[in-house]
Amino acid sequence: MKKTLSTLAITSLLMGVLSGCGANGASTAGSDTIRIGLAAPISGTQAQYGTAFKNGAELAAAQINGAGGIGGKQVEIVIQDDKGDSNEAVNVANKFVTDKSILAVVGHFNSSATLATAPVYNKAKIVQVSPSSSAPGVTDAGEYTFRVITTDAFQADYLAGWSKELGYGKVALIYEQSDFGLGLLDVYKRSAPANGIEVVAAEAYNPGDKDFSTVLTKIKDKQPDAIFIGGFYNEAALIAQQAKKLNLDVDFIGVDSLYSEALLDLGKESVEGFKLIGFFYPGGDNAEAIRFNEEYQAKYGSKPDTYAAYAYVATSVILKAIQEQGADRESIKTYLETLKDYKSATGVISFDENGDVVTVPSRLTVRGGQFELYQ
Repeated sequence: MKKTLSTLAITSLLMGVLSGCGANGASTAGSDTIRIGLAAPISGTQAQYGTAFKNGAELAAAQINGAGGIGGKQVEIVIQDDKGDSNEAVNVANKFVTDKSILAVVGHFNSSATLATAPVYNKAKIVQVSPSSSAPGVTDAGEYTFRVITTDAFQADYLAGWSKELGYGKVALIYEQSDFGLGLLDVYKRSAPANGIEVVAAEAYNPGDKDFSTVLTKIKDKQPDAIFIGGFYNEAALIAQQAKKLNLDVDFIGVDSLYSEALLDLGKESVEGFKLIGFFYPGGDNAEAIRFNEEYQAKYGSKPDTYAAYAYVATSVILKAIQEQGADRESIKTYLETLKDYKSATGVISFDENGDVVTVPSRLTVRGGQFELYQ
């Protein structure tokens, strides 16, 4: 098991909580606020995801503060811009761990940033909960590293099984050239043969690319039944539009990163029929997702995407840990290690021994310009 505490360590921890000071001295004793770090790409090409992170985290804090805070203390989200860059992310991590008032960190967005910063957080013994870093390598990033998103391995393997159910015999992959995209590519390719699927093409693109005509022309010649997009919603919308212009009549499937109103707004009729898995879906019977969706729209005047929901959940589990175990870095880790069947906006979640989330996705499709449960 990755995370263990001896009886002596637990005893010391409880004494630290009672005295208002954890094993590493990080505590909010004597302070009027409970401070949580948020590391996200606030600027740069991935700023839209940083905004989603910020909004989700601040909504979680606002709900707690509106109910009187935690032990009479208000929650403050301390934001640092990592620009979606691994080197800058390490700088941000060092700022957080040296600030003893920061009890835990929500972030980072990119798997590469999370992997780069994990040694910093683990050495300093401060919990990092990533809303979105899904690369398989994060599983082994360290005992203070958690995530509320499932791994690429889980999602790609699940999609391979669903592809079989949908009758896809030939599938082409278009994937982002990143740890995220490569993880999806590798696992789907490994899972395809067992599901009777031939991967007829695998084409990469760089984040922010806008012209996919060359890639799609190559794929068209292979006559696939479906295209699996291993990337984000902006590029997915462009891919679908350009496929339509090339008269490439094919189904599209993808992971939870496609769930956003931006996919619908940008792709319009070209994304009709898209199939994807999702963990945040407010159109079903998840009361927490419905509540989050309503309060997010009331606060920000727009619908939340997957990443806003994940950031909200990541922040919420940290705040729950503080409510239950005290405002102390080590206590937060201890609580998250035992978190089971927590009802959240992204489903009922638990953490396994590696800090990976355990949950079940919904199958979604785009119908009539809206996301719906696939039936």
